[in-house]
Amino acid sequence: MQTLTFECEIKPDRHLVLHLPGDVVPGRHRIALVIDPPDTAIIPHMESMPARTPLWAQLEALRQQAEAEGTLPNALTMDEILSEVQRLRGEEDG
Repeated sequence: MQTLTFECEIKPDRHLVLHLPGDVVPGRHRIALVIDPPDTAIIPHMESMPARTPLWAQLEALRQQAEAEGTLPNALTMDEILSEVQRLRGEEDG
C-alpha cells in the first residue's frame, strides 16, 4: 500500500485532476479520498453562514454557549479524529 498526499485548492467548479507518480503501477487500484474541513478562521464567510436546519441552529447555539463559558474544546485534527475512531473500535496497535 502506498500513501500519497496532495495539497490542492478546490475551485468553484470542484474539478480535481491528479497526476500520479511514475512508480504507481497501472491497473486496478482502490483510492481513498479524505477531505479535511476548511479552517473557518481563514474563510470569513463561514462565520456568518445562516443555519439551514433547526438542528444546525441548535448546535450553533450550543457551540456559542460553550465558547462564551470557556468550555469549548480545541478542535481535533483529522489524524486525531481517525486515531480516536481506531481507539474506540479497538483497532489501536500496541
